[in-house]
Amino acid sequence: MHLLAATNNLFPDPEATGSGRYSYEVGRRLVDRGHRVSVVTRRRGDAPRRETVAGMDVYRYGASIPRLPATLREIRRHVEAVEAEAPVDAVGFHGALSSLGVDRAVSPAVPRTYTVHGLWGVEYDIRASGGALAAPWHRLNRWLRHRVEARTVSHSDRVVVLSEYMRDRVDRHHDATPPCTVIPGGADTARFAPSAATADRFPTAGPNFLTVRRLTPRMGIETLLDAFAAVVEDAPDAHLYVGGDGHLRESLVARAERLGVASSVTFLGYVPEDDLPATYASADVFVLPTLELEGFGLATLEALAAGTPVVGTRAGATPEILGDLDGDPAIPESLLVPPGDADALATRLSAWGRLSPAERAAAGDACRAYVERAGYTWEAVTDRVAALFERLAADET
Repeated sequence: MHLLAATNNLFPDPEATGSGRYSYEVGRRLVDRGHRVSVVTRRRGDAPRRETVAGMDVYRYGASIPRLPATLREIRRHVEAVEAEAPVDAVGFHGALSSLGVDRAVSPAVPRTYTVHGLWGVEYDIRASGGALAAPWHRLNRWLRHRVEARTVSHSDRVVVLSEYMRDRVDRHHDATPPCTVIPGGADTARFAPSAATADRFPTAGPNFLTVRRLTPRMGIETLLDAFAAVVEDAPDAHLYVGGDGHLRESLVARAERLGVASSVTFLGYVPEDDLPATYASADVFVLPTLELEGFGLATLEALAAGTPVVGTRAGATPEILGDLDGDPAIPESLLVPPGDADALATRLSAWGRLSPAERAAAGDACRAYVERAGYTWEAVTDRVAALFERLAADET
């Protein structure tokens, strides 16, 4: 089959999000299985307009909502170039803006899926309410995002979501939706493994807690800092490492200083992709303190695959990932806490911090085994994506 993916970003772009990682991991495995995969995605920096990435033919366009007509024309030209190479058998949308241009250029007879990694308009609303975006531009931008996303949903033959949580959000947010299929994200268990740990990654005595997040309001880093201040009272050698960048960084650094834990908190900034396996595997506990709208959480799976327990909030899809693992006999403490509850988070982190090395090792082994047993690997995800495209293509013939 010739599959065309439309995504707003694509790994290994340093700014790639979960949708870009999903598109890359599944796309390259589809190529390995003999499929042809073309990708239309946004161009950032000096990235080439056309290149081959992991066997995929990648076409990049310059994105600009103020210059939307020109953007759509460029996307159309890319799609025409794709189809000149070989007719497209199916289209997978992974981003509303890219999808708008591709949808207009591909024959209506070609089956389409839309993988909803997050509600584009809702996420914009949250960022805008946090003060990251200017109010005058906000209303028009919000309206446009909602309209484009609704159009993408309605023009798809099948909606794919990564969790039951996102299935419910899509159903409530859009009036009419096509059939919806849950296909979760995955982890590369060859890269993310306990063996990736290095003794010098975290030089502090520990217990060492880690989070890797965009530093934006909904990620809950403020709550984590408040909780960690209580953890340090119980365990003075505890250390928190915060990976990621975002517009809240300065205020978070100031918050750590006000709480008196600045010497026990290290802001790592952007963590390069090549460093992530060792970073996850070297931590004692990974923390996912999200407040809302956690559509899935690839970082959760990567940490678990690396043999690092994850303490997360009951926000979004996190309970779907951690819920079954929470009852494992090798997991001595619960992995879930209410979102925004610093006291509950502090209690849970302190409990995990008091575990012996043997208890932590047993818990880490259980975490990795769970990822493999539950089908949270990219190989298993690709199996399901390929089967879906094959069914849709067969229905069109």
